[in-house]
Amino acid sequence: MKALLTTCLMLLSLTALADRGEQKKVFGDYEVHYIGLTSSFLSEDVASAYGIERSRSLGFLSISVLNNPGDDVLPKPVTAQIQGTLKNLIGQENELQFKEIKETNAVYYIATFRFDEEETYRIRLDVAPDGINKHFDVRFSQRFYEEE
Repeated sequence: MKALLTTCLMLLSLTALADRGEQKKVFGDYEVHYIGLTSSFLSEDVASAYGIERSRSLGFLSISVLNNPGDDVLPKPVTAQIQGTLKNLIGQENELQFKEIKETNAVYYIATFRFDEEETYRIRLDVAPDGINKHFDVRFSQRFYEEE
């Protein structure tokens, strides 16, 4: 749905304004974009449309993969196989379960997970775009806060 795209773009803009920079990793012609937030930040309409529980203690990840050959060509969303883990600072690890969302001009992979207030998590993704024989290792850390 366009609502998820709008929400994700808005959140990416807010993230950039917060001076955290663009949240993506580049692997040649491929870009892996990611955003993590508390699911209560999603609008009720978006959460309902995608079957996501809104909760102050539920984290939400959205991943998208784009093919960007450059040369003034717009990046194209691609499908991928995504596996991931979430690890807290004392080493407790959980496997992430991603759900594919296809829209007219976008493909997203979303996952939710429970988190502890102000806990920093290390997120590791194995991203394998369909149609090529490559895997991309995406790693980032993020602290999650319960939203008011």
